[in-house]
Amino acid sequence: MVAFWGDMARLHIHLDESGNFVFSPKGTPYYIFTAVWTYNPNPLADVLSRTRYRLIKEGHLRPGVIDDLSGFHACDDPTPRRDVFVQEILAHRDWNFASLVVEKNRVNDTLYEPEKFYPKFLTMVLNFVLRGRVRPGTNLVLVYTDTLPMKKKEASAVNGTIKASCQRELKGVPFRILHHSSESNYWIQIADYCSWAMNRKWQFNDTSYYDKLWPRLAAREIAPMGKGDGTIYYRMG
Repeated sequence: MVAFWGDMARLHIHLDESGNFVFSPKGTPYYIFTAVWTYNPNPLADVLSRTRYRLIKEGHLRPGVIDDLSGFHACDDPTPRRDVFVQEILAHRDWNFASLVVEKNRVNDTLYEPEKFYPKFLTMVLNFVLRGRVRPGTNLVLVYTDTLPMKKKEASAVNGTIKASCQRELKGVPFRILHHSSESNYWIQIADYCSWAMNRKWQFNDTSYYDKLWPRLAAREIAPMGKGDGTIYYRMG
């Protein structure tokens, strides 16, 4: 099996998160974790690189934005650019994604600290991949996150959670954790788009991009707070 896949014996998992650690009506209503994975990252990354340069050449740049199209970012990209990006990634079938949506006002206040929040929730979406999507013969798992600024406590919680899940679930398969700038990694940009589409559905009841990305969604999003005791710790503003 390893000889048959060659380089494709390596699983690439890209993690994205959206939301903030403000647990009050002033914070974001949801915290979303998204994992995108593939055994074959190069072809789609090459396509997105060519697409970016094509858009620059054709003049698809926002006036006055000096770093425009340094990468794709769902929240900032104009709708025509979003549609091009989504069309390109959907043309490739050898990837999937999954998301976990945390309703923050249902989170017990004992979990508000990163060192408790990440092991509780990031573990769920990562384990979804590690428990059912690792092919026999996989010889390396690479887990990527963005290098967005984090407090030291947050960064330690993220790394510790990923490491613990991989050690527990991979049964000896080697793994590495890599922190890449999203602008250097098109797959982190894909994860950003998937997470953004999920947020649009949950926060704004807008399923337009969620519906488009549905073919690559491995399973309906995990919503763990629906399994709790129903306690609401604060009302959203």
